Amino acid sequence: MADDLIINARRKLGWRRRILSDVTTFLLWVTWLYLWMPVWRKLRHVIHIKLRLEPAAVEVLQTVDPISLKRSLVALVGTCALLMLWTLLPKRQVTHAHAITTLDDYASAFNLPAETISASRHSRITTVHCDDEGAIIGLDRRG
Repeated sequence: MADDLIINARRKLGWRRRILSDVTTFLLWVTWLYLWMPVWRKLRHVIHIKLRLEPAAVEVLQTVDPISLKRSLVALVGTCALLMLWTLLPKRQVTHAHAITTLDDYASAFNLPAETISASRHSRITTVHCDDEGAIIGLDRRG
């Protein structure tokens, strides 16, 4: 399949960005696992004493402390601050200018008059006629 839906541009990134991406991903996974540690500890304890599943689930849910309101607010404000800082990162700059295609370039490429292309650009509806190979052979405009 030539057109994959998943864009993998990893090879185009510099080595510093790749390392930063890997370290960030690793730290996020470690944090996620750390947040689940109380549940895993209690579940291991319940399995160790061989309780039935239903009382074990109730035991696990009753013993795991929810996140306090203070920590929830810190996480919310921290996430907002990180997203705001993210917007301050420098944008990717174009390293080379692309060739600008003019109206005359299009006219010579499609063997059509430049006036027809210009008028078709400004019309509301344009019908493009193609030959059997897919080359544009004409433009009809309406509106």
